[in-house]
Amino acid sequence: MTATSYNEELLSPVTDVSQVDESRETWVWSEAWAWVALLPTLFITCRGSIEDDSSPYAFQFTAMDADPLPHRIARLACSLIIAILLATRFRGVLAAATKSKLLLLLPGIAFVSALWSQSPRSTFAGALNLLLTTLFAVYLYKRYPGERIVSFLAFAAFVSLACCVLSVTVFPSVGIDPRQQDAWRGIFGQRNNCAVACSLFLAVGLHARTRGLIDQLMRGSTIVLSLVFIVMSGSKQGWILAALTIALTYLLRFSSRIRSLDRLLFFMAIAVPFVLAVLFIQSNFTQVLAAMDKDPTMSQRTIIWAQVLPSIAKHPMLGYGYSAFWSGLNGESMQTVLTTKWVENQAQDGYLDVLLQLGVAGLIPLCLVFLRGFRQSYAAIVRNRTGRGMQLAIVLLPLMVAENIGESSFLAPVGIPWLYALVAFLILGRPDCEAEAL
Repeated sequence: MTATSYNEELLSPVTDVSQVDESRETWVWSEAWAWVALLPTLFITCRGSIEDDSSPYAFQFTAMDADPLPHRIARLACSLIIAILLATRFRGVLAAATKSKLLLLLPGIAFVSALWSQSPRSTFAGALNLLLTTLFAVYLYKRYPGERIVSFLAFAAFVSLACCVLSVTVFPSVGIDPRQQDAWRGIFGQRNNCAVACSLFLAVGLHARTRGLIDQLMRGSTIVLSLVFIVMSGSKQGWILAALTIALTYLLRFSSRIRSLDRLLFFMAIAVPFVLAVLFIQSNFTQVLAAMDKDPTMSQRTIIWAQVLPSIAKHPMLGYGYSAFWSGLNGESMQTVLTTKWVENQAQDGYLDVLLQLGVAGLIPLCLVFLRGFRQSYAAIVRNRTGRGMQLAIVLLPLMVAENIGESSFLAPVGIPWLYALVAFLILGRPDCEAEAL
């Protein structure tokens, strides 16, 4: 699949073809606009702030965490940069957004939820950030068509990991968490966030195409540093996601080299041990957790899940408003806080958090987006249309589904997992995949 055919998919102007041809002669990291786009990407990567140990530990990464003026200024600057970038590709972004109505429906529902939100101001601010993140993903997709989107993500991943190395070696109060056995957390504020992000960086590094020595060094550094930070974070979830990333990547590469009938038999054969493994884990869940040095509550996750279920039952259809449930000792989250004795800012499960914020009205569209993505992934595999960009998208979706069992990143207004998921949906939404998936 050539870069031109990728670029034709969303009613792009004819002039974009020449831009793609010109881009073949340049590296992404050598373009001025790539460095401009890198700034909001880094902002989204570190969730809008870089934390250290100066604030009270009880308030760090919680619903009572402070929102100082520098953070607000950084958010405003990031929003302005995204607005400028969108203006440079207004027609292309508009055409792509028109084709991606289901993706835009999610921030639309978030905005509407301000009508019943227990904190309308938080809902409106969060919905605006979610919309900007969605449009920024569309911009990246249009600005870097075809395989070029992987090159940009690889460039951003390399810079993010370089910042992580700097935080660990030069600013250890930022990069290392002394309260969690000196776990490495880089610029992500918490070791699980670090492990999840590095698992995504690992996926990008494994799929990045190199054309020269510098590209090879950046790709190799991304893969190695991702694995190092996953290990040094001590996050078991990161280890699982990394293993899943590697397994899916090389299964796809192997399947792309065999015939269609053999490919179907191959995946059927793979499904058998996978189902057996799931059944084994289900039957021996406590023993598996013990082998991973985890307590039966999965670090109190099951306790939090049990506490939020009654709140979900009170407002099952519409929830409590986007970005509005977790308000510390204010509102409905008070009962969970008093029971767990910790001021959470998430349910440690993406599916439950969507129900808490938007109810069934938000969960159904989210499930439809993922179901369509998996259907498009199946179509791409069957037709063997699995270039590096398509393979990356196919790998990212199951990673997101798995990651949100123990963490919460679905519909995150600022967060690299949801940005990657949006990019994956856009890649899979090419007309050839859509036609085959119908």
